[in-house]
Amino acid sequence: MKTQKSADIAGGCFLSLLGLVTIYTSTKIKGGLEERLPPRTIPYVIGFIILISGIILAIRSWRFRGENPVIKWPDRPGTIRIFITLVSLLIYIALMGPLGLPLSTFLFISFLIWYLGRYRILYAVLIGFLSGLISYLLFIYLLELSFPVGPFIGR
Repeated sequence: MKTQKSADIAGGCFLSLLGLVTIYTSTKIKGGLEERLPPRTIPYVIGFIILISGIILAIRSWRFRGENPVIKWPDRPGTIRIFITLVSLLIYIALMGPLGLPLSTFLFISFLIWYLGRYRILYAVLIGFLSGLISYLLFIYLLELSFPVGPFIGR
């Protein structure tokens, strides 16, 4: 029987392992000294955040002494929603090269907010636009990371 406690412990261990792999692989990223922010900095920091979060989740779940609820697996519509979310993530990754980070982020976030949240399309488009704009300003303009900008934005 699958319980929330065992799922959280397994999830915490998985996140810890993912954080370690991210930290290790980020040390392999080469960057020149002339760069203001070395390209390994963001993955390195994210790896530590994932590692620490996974450790905290596993320890808190291990020490939890309350009621241990049984996990209810998703029904058919829930499974379809998970599948569509994963497919849209793959499409987002595939479109990032040709469309660039800002536009592909706009499309991905707009779609997921509309599909998963069942919000009005105008609300989803607004949040998607803000997400694309923030991704451009933060990662491309301010941090000057080498994400694809797309055909509509010149450097």
